[in-house]
Order: sequence, then structure tokens, then C-alpha cells
Amino acid sequence: MKIAYKNKRILLNLIIGIVWIILGSSYFFETGTSLWRPYVIITLGVFYLSLAAYEYFYKYITITDQQISINVFPKKKMNIDDIISVNYYAGDYTFTSSDKTIKVLKSQINPKDLPRFEVFLKELTSKLKPTDPL
Repeated sequence: MKIAYKNKRILLNLIIGIVWIILGSSYFFETGTSLWRPYVIITLGVFYLSLAAYEYFYKYITITDQQISINVFPKKKMNIDDIISVNYYAGDYTFTSSDKTIKVLKSQINPKDLPRFEVFLKELTSKLKPTDPL
């Protein structure tokens, strides 16, 4: 199951990238400007366009039967069998294992994919319920 980023985030990165590229290209039409400035600005624009493409194609969260991975830099992975607890606080879902913690921001999840993610969380938390000690 793949959970996408919000479309607003992807569109914003796309618009920022286009604006930076147009701004950087406009420096080529001026005389007397330094030569490095347009290249830096165009590079920044290309970075934002690349970021928008990455977020569109690689989605925010990838959930398989064995692991959950968050596609941010650096990529975070956690085996589902290693998860000890799942908490929700202030718009963040926190997955905790014995050696690491992963946070998933609810504000970054596409509203169309949010119900599927919440169903996954309910199933996962029902598996994590500790049994009563004797």
C-alpha cells in the first residue's frame, strides 16, 4: 500500500521550481550581472522540480507485509514485526521499536489515502495489544 503526499505540497514545490527557473533565466537578459547568480538560481529551481517529481512518483509512505518505510531524506524503514507501540499526538503518528522511532505527519498525508492509513493503524494496534499477565 502506498500513501501519497498532499497534492498541495507537490503543486507548491512545482510552482516554486518554475518560478526559480524563470527568475534565473531572466538574469541572462540583463547586462552587467555576475555570471554565477543565474546558474545558482536555476539549479535551485531544478532542485524543487526534482523534489516535486520525487514526491509524486515515490509517495510518502510505503507499507508492505514486512515493513513500513517513509520516503523522506534519509529514507526511514522499520519492520512491522519490530513495532512495540503506535501513538498519536498533535497530528503525528509515532511508531516505536526497541531501537528506533519513526514519525508520520498526518498533515502530509493525502486526504484520499488517510482512511486507508487509519485502517492499517487500527489493525496494527489491535495486534499490539498486550495480553493480560497471569
